Amino acid sequence: MVAVHWIFRSTMPNKVDRWFRWLQLASSAIFSFSHGANDAQKTMGIITSVLVTAGYLDTFVVPKSVIWAAYIAIAAGTMSGGWRIVRTMGARLTRLKPRGGFCAETAAALSILFPTYLHMPVSTTHVISTSIMGVGATKRLSAVKWGVVQRILWAWVLTLPVTALLGYWLDRLLQ
Repeated sequence: MVAVHWIFRSTMPNKVDRWFRWLQLASSAIFSFSHGANDAQKTMGIITSVLVTAGYLDTFVVPKSVIWAAYIAIAAGTMSGGWRIVRTMGARLTRLKPRGGFCAETAAALSILFPTYLHMPVSTTHVISTSIMGVGATKRLSAVKWGVVQRILWAWVLTLPVTALLGYWLDRLLQ
């Protein structure tokens, strides 16, 4: 965001926003692809497990057709409905203009694609949330609604122990 401000420092803001409205379409497509590429790994594992269990596969090797189906399904879902989540995040955490949305989506996409290439899962929600926080903080620190950030952080911290306890409780209940 700092680089975008510096590069376009002498250009009228309305003109810059017009350009970034179009660029944001590209950045959202890249973000959708990165989301699909990373989050699809969980879907691929479940589908492949079912195929092995049902006897359609002899070994647990994810077929290319399952990989592409999962990529396309999650990317299409993100492109068709994910904009609402990004809009909500952009309005609740901080107010984003087109150039800020472009920067947040591009930074998030790159931050997701690198671990995906290394076959490491990351939370796309965590990545886009912190990207939006970073864009908001470049305006001024008070532009970020830190109360919302605090609630998000508590949700992140509590998710793992609560789900672990729930899993333990359900396991004991079903035995």
